[in-house]
Amino acid sequence: MVDGVVSRPVVMGLRAFTGSLIRMLLAGLISLSGLHSYAADAEEGSIPAVERIIETPLSVERSRQKAQQAVNELSREIQELKQSVVVLNKDLRVMEEDMLFPANTRLNVFLSLDVGEFFKLEGVRLKVDSQVVASYLYSDQERMALAKGGMHKLHLGNVDTGEHTISAFFIGSGPNGREFNRGATLKFNKESGPKYLELQVADSEAKQQPEFSIREW
Repeated sequence: MVDGVVSRPVVMGLRAFTGSLIRMLLAGLISLSGLHSYAADAEEGSIPAVERIIETPLSVERSRQKAQQAVNELSREIQELKQSVVVLNKDLRVMEEDMLFPANTRLNVFLSLDVGEFFKLEGVRLKVDSQVVASYLYSDQERMALAKGGMHKLHLGNVDTGEHTISAFFIGSGPNGREFNRGATLKFNKESGPKYLELQVADSEAKQQPEFSIREW
């Protein structure tokens, strides 16, 4: 203000403040009017029931519990379905083996490992009657599983009844990284019914070296 005259910016500011104040008052009145009308309608029963329903902490918790229950039931059904698929696949594999490898001609060859100090198995090659029927390279995880007592189903095939020869060639390394290439051979007689053979690799404390053998079950 200069000599009793209010400057234009001040006037504009007062007008803006007054306008804002008026709008706020009108909004308040409208809100109060709406609440009054809503309350009156509620008392008269004119508001639909759905609009009068509100969520409470208890209702929210119940909804969450129902949703979690539904999820749990669905998860259980999925797990049951997965288990059924696993069982079905197992049954199908058994049926397939029975069809492809009849009991009278079936030959099963497994490999077991009981080594650690004198030999590290890397691979094996298997021959039956001078024909290569299997060749396999082992990973660290597989060697660990074998060292814990597991057995590897190396070969499943068919042979006629009578006398046969099986040969296994083992590749690996010994102490100080020394390479090992050893073999083992066994003559066996195939009779009626399935035949089971086991390739064994074991440390020999007496000889301070690994031993390789094949045995019949």
